Amino acid sequence: MFNKIWYWLCGYYIVRVTGVFRHRFVNVCNKNNIKMWNLSEEKESILFYIKKKDLKSATEFCNKIGVDMTIEKRKGLHFFIRKYRKRYGFIMGILCFFTMVYGFTNFIWDIDVVGESVYTEDEIIKLVRDNYVDILTPKKNVDCDSLEMELRDIYDKVAWISCDITGTKLNIRITETIDKNEVIKYMEPSNIVAIKDGILTDVIVRNGKATRIKGDEVKKGDIIITGAINIYNDYDELLETSYIAADGDVYAYVITNYVDEFSMEYYDKVYTGDEKKSYELVVNEEFFPIKFGKEYVLCDEISTEHKLVLGESVYLPIYFNVIEYREYVVERKSYSKDEAISKAEKRLGTYIEDLQKKGVEIVENNVTIIINEGKCKSEGTIVTKELIGVPAPLTIIEQGEEL
Repeated sequence: MFNKIWYWLCGYYIVRVTGVFRHRFVNVCNKNNIKMWNLSEEKESILFYIKKKDLKSATEFCNKIGVDMTIEKRKGLHFFIRKYRKRYGFIMGILCFFTMVYGFTNFIWDIDVVGESVYTEDEIIKLVRDNYVDILTPKKNVDCDSLEMELRDIYDKVAWISCDITGTKLNIRITETIDKNEVIKYMEPSNIVAIKDGILTDVIVRNGKATRIKGDEVKKGDIIITGAINIYNDYDELLETSYIAADGDVYAYVITNYVDEFSMEYYDKVYTGDEKKSYELVVNEEFFPIKFGKEYVLCDEISTEHKLVLGESVYLPIYFNVIEYREYVVERKSYSKDEAISKAEKRLGTYIEDLQKKGVEIVENNVTIIINEGKCKSEGTIVTKELIGVPAPLTIIEQGEEL
């Protein structure tokens, strides 16, 4: 992407070469460091792109070798300005537009939360915006590592949180269980710590030193594999400490409390078939709604957000919402005992299936389903064997510094 922009700024030609020695011409240009790209052979000719500054040298070789060269197109800022040199207003408008876009790319314009959690997406975004990173925060002021640590302390029920910036969007990825196929590593000195309470079943060390063994009970935050390696002499005196990025797999038995409850009575939606749409233009969080038709008392509201994006990751503070409304009326119904138990079992099965997809092994399922006082409640514990070790930065103690 950067190369394309650079070539456009410098200017380039799309050139066609014909003649018996056209392949020799290409080889000579390559040996003389004349940049050519997008080469393609068409019948008795070769089509390629060449920088504006290299055309003169290429023409000299063309004359010496005895091939014909034809300029098919001229591309780039220089040729664009020459073409529209009398339209100063238009050119200034284009330059102002690109200046504004460049300015936009230095700020955070969107925050996205991905992953499953007991916490809602809106809740996490509100906390981040109110306390850490708001819209219009300069990207250079965003410390993703510090933000990760802050969020992990606040959301203690979340196994792992990672943050990164793509273009003008801050991405926050959360998960309750680490997928065993997911590789999480630090390049800088780090420890492997427990993200959940449990009893260790396997400690596989690839780099670093284990501080706990199989059968040990650990708490969330305990160091399982340390990246601080102490070096002693023959008299057990500490010579120095080497700091590395610890690496390894840590598995443990984890006990999870499972609670799921719903009412035996519920309201079922019956759609009338009446639908309508409205639209919203949002500019820097200022809403400009455009609504049509009557207002529904009860309806589903389905919003589709169309953000203005340049390329794949440069989000601008402008987006367009299409909101679809589907009217319905409600009917009050009740689950039978069998229906309620079947629904509770299905929800529990979905929960367990999601864990198994991440490589979590179900050891015991001690959940019972009880119907009482108009409610169906699933409650109990699930014992799993899962990956609980993830990297965390360690504190480097300089020689002579007190602990």
